[in-house]
Amino acid sequence: MASVYFTAQALPEPERNQRVYAGDLLVFRGFQAVEELVKLLRDVCQEHLGADPEGVHRRLPEASLDDAAKRLRKAVAGDERITGQLKTALRAVGVELDVTYGDGLEQRIQMASSANRGHLVRPLGVHRDTWGSNIMAQTNWWAPVWPTTPERTIAFFPGYFQRPVQNDSAAWDFRELLRRLKQEGPDTSYPQLPLATQPPGWDDALPVSIEPGDLLCFSGAHLHASVPNVTGRTRLSFELRTVNAGDVRAGRGAPDVDGAAMCTTYQLFRGLTHGERLGPLT
Repeated sequence: MASVYFTAQALPEPERNQRVYAGDLLVFRGFQAVEELVKLLRDVCQEHLGADPEGVHRRLPEASLDDAAKRLRKAVAGDERITGQLKTALRAVGVELDVTYGDGLEQRIQMASSANRGHLVRPLGVHRDTWGSNIMAQTNWWAPVWPTTPERTIAFFPGYFQRPVQNDSAAWDFRELLRRLKQEGPDTSYPQLPLATQPPGWDDALPVSIEPGDLLCFSGAHLHASVPNVTGRTRLSFELRTVNAGDVRAGRGAPDVDGAAMCTTYQLFRGLTHGERLGPLT
């Protein structure tokens, strides 16, 4: 069964990837470059959500929360300081930038008691990222911007890393998502990702609550979800997905136990140093 490992040392690319593909959950702790990235993100979050972003749900009406999330996410994605510091942080923990492709840092906002809010601030259901990407060499990175608790964090179902789970990936079409986004905009009703249709119960879940400055690294094939936030504080975190090009070419990656994706989304990933796409949509 997958376990959580903390490390204050950088891990070489091959070692880290091998462990991630085997299901290890790695937490990098004590890296100044990651802490500097969090400081930048806090500044931008406060510019858009006020001095206390964790309490934004008390200041804005529900109809405005999704719009605020859109503006914040756009600001983060377009901030060259954040993009540059992200690369510095990844290099610090051992990522070989020249052979790594990423889909860009994404700021996540999960509002307090957010089950019925807009899609950008709702919790994510139980899923594997690879049900959508079909890239078994995909590595996910996740970290909090403000402290988390087990009641508002990310959770894994480690007993299902190599155990099939019924899901709707066979019926989910990335091309259709792109078409609907172009036609309807970001508020399209088309699902943003495939989900488990018979998810395991929360008794099987492992919430991973880490501190700002920590950086969690895990396989995109891990079954995971947002813990439904029923606390009085909004959760702010960031995430990124990366792919090692050499591992893709060599066929290395996590086991594919239950995916049925129609497409492989290589085109979402761009080289961290040169900006070229990993490949076309297939």
